Amino acid sequence: MTGVYRGRVMWRTIAKLSALWYVLIIVPAVIGTKMLEHVGSAAATGRVLGVWLVGYVAQFVVFLMISRRSPRPVMLGWFISSMIPWAAYWTAPLSLWWLVLWTAVVVGYTAWLLRGVAEVDRLRRDGVRGTGVVLEVIRPVFNVVVNKDAGRRVLRLSIERSDGAPSYEARLTGTFLLGEVPESEDRVAVRIDPNRPDHIELIEDEPILRAAPQPDDLEPEVAERLHTLKTMRDRGDLTDAEFATARKRILDPDSATD
Repeated sequence: MTGVYRGRVMWRTIAKLSALWYVLIIVPAVIGTKMLEHVGSAAATGRVLGVWLVGYVAQFVVFLMISRRSPRPVMLGWFISSMIPWAAYWTAPLSLWWLVLWTAVVVGYTAWLLRGVAEVDRLRRDGVRGTGVVLEVIRPVFNVVVNKDAGRRVLRLSIERSDGAPSYEARLTGTFLLGEVPESEDRVAVRIDPNRPDHIELIEDEPILRAAPQPDDLEPEVAERLHTLKTMRDRGDLTDAEFATARKRILDPDSATD
């Protein structure tokens, strides 16, 4: 029951926020247009700009709330939130029919996002638990760093399902803290769509079972150096080969003198 409730709340919350986001884009454009019909002074024009600015900031804050709650990437949404409000504000005075176009863009994107969220809801409600053994970590052509602390990676996994189904290979895209990106032979907890075995997601709050020695098994100074190396690799400052060489020197200093 808990999983069902959680999924419904996520979908409903994003839907309500999306409706508010749409209103905060369109309503200031309509209000500004009506005010411009009666502008007779610089002060009145300033009030119109004030309405637009407040509306822009408000819709941006609401979309920030959407992005933090969405289990799906929202890069396109950030572009819409940045550009479409101003497009609506400046074109609505020319013709309110322009708002039909901007409505179609916002509503179309919202429908697409909610469809993705609904899929995640279903996965979390009906999904089968499993384990993914990391076969390969694929770094994007353009190293995608979500922020200064996290980056996106594609994992090629061997999926072992808890319901006894045969294992198979699948790919999973996830966001990981720099320095904490999984490595080959590590094991991650996943949730699998029983109807679409290739549709999987990481189970958050489940630790990654590491195949290699971890900081808890190492001297503090060695563990810190190893974590720094991992962060540099994940950020793109080191190639995989350079990381492997440096890691070997840290874990086996005697090999460096051979």
